Amino acid sequence: MSRTYRDPIHKEIQLDSEDRAENLIIALIDTKEMQRLRWIRQLGTGWFTFHGAEASRFPHSLGTMHVSRLMFEKLTKEMDLEPALKEEYKALVLSSALLHDLGHAPFSHSSEAINNIKHEIWTEKIIASPETEVNKVLESFEAGFSQKVISVLKKTYPVKFLSSIVTSQLDCDRFDYLLRDSFHTGTAYGNFDLTRVINSITVNPLHDCLVVSGEKGMLAVEDYLYARYSMYMQVYQHKKCLASDSLLLKLFKRVKLLIRNRRIAFIETPVFDWVSQPEKLSLNDFLQLDDTLIIHHIKRWANEQDVVLKDLAKRFMSRKIFKAEKIAKDASIENIQAEKSKELMKQNLDPDYYLDTVSIASKPYSFYNPDASDYQKAIFVATDDGKLEEISKISHVVKSLVSNEFTSTWLIYADLDLSNLSSSSSSATRFNNISRVTPI
Repeated sequence: MSRTYRDPIHKEIQLDSEDRAENLIIALIDTKEMQRLRWIRQLGTGWFTFHGAEASRFPHSLGTMHVSRLMFEKLTKEMDLEPALKEEYKALVLSSALLHDLGHAPFSHSSEAINNIKHEIWTEKIIASPETEVNKVLESFEAGFSQKVISVLKKTYPVKFLSSIVTSQLDCDRFDYLLRDSFHTGTAYGNFDLTRVINSITVNPLHDCLVVSGEKGMLAVEDYLYARYSMYMQVYQHKKCLASDSLLLKLFKRVKLLIRNRRIAFIETPVFDWVSQPEKLSLNDFLQLDDTLIIHHIKRWANEQDVVLKDLAKRFMSRKIFKAEKIAKDASIENIQAEKSKELMKQNLDPDYYLDTVSIASKPYSFYNPDASDYQKAIFVATDDGKLEEISKISHVVKSLVSNEFTSTWLIYADLDLSNLSSSSSSATRFNNISRVTPI
């Protein structure tokens, strides 16, 4: 019996329950930890900028698993692997690819700065905990299999090319999210020829790594790398995305202050711990966190007595996001901040919550920093004479991207005309109003 998922990117993703590895994937997909990803947006607050960016982490996870299977079958086609070993490797790669984003918090990467905890930490906890359905499914497949999956994700598994399929410069995760995010944002920046790129990759047995085959393969990978560059510049680091992320973080900055002063009327335990004491957040409470729970809180906070939290929450729910202006390279950031702070204070808006500066990528291609001494952290091309060369050394296209020094800094601030605060209130009231309401 097969199961088919109709996907906007890969068309049909089919799984065969008669295949032991794919039957494992079917069982993992049905776990509550995987189903939770349906309620977490792939692009964080990106839907404020690109209205079609409503897709969740769930289809991306399925797509990543599908691409990992394509890569695995291509790469192992000419390998002399015993059937039992190939089955285990396949199960490892597909499971790791499917589960790689399990630990995302609400709004994905947009919220990671709230408590500075990367999603990989929670992913490992979910996979390792005997309390989770994911762990039970993995352990029923093979005792100790959950730890093998974790080792693939952490790149400590002894067969290194398996980890490279899941997490590397040429991995199934990047391949899927570029195509998927391009589709859902209505842009063409992330498009590339997936089939051609996969066909250009082989396994180098000496270094146990993925390499690109020859000049034709290099051309295909150049196209993929430029797609990554374009998506980061045009979508992921779009000025409105930076501004909406800033609004979210400023909102939670205010929440943290109110929690410390025990002056917030509504906050549930999972959100309280996630925001203020993540070290005490239980796995069960973490799994309660998703976009719907946070949006419910933001709606409630729009009725809080604290005027700053109330205003920020209203702005968020009505898409009154902050403005973003690019700061000239030769300008004084401190002087610009000081001037804008004065403007905001004249409107009785506290710069601590209505002013921000964000710098992006010291290099536009900082998401590919080649290390020619590490075959697992860079892209290598197998030349016609049998040598392995790091791609930026022989590709003029990639070299130009890698060597292009670039810094972009944005001034992000509230649109003064959109303030919900009363013009008659004093600055002291605006800046320090922590209303005396029901304590936590």
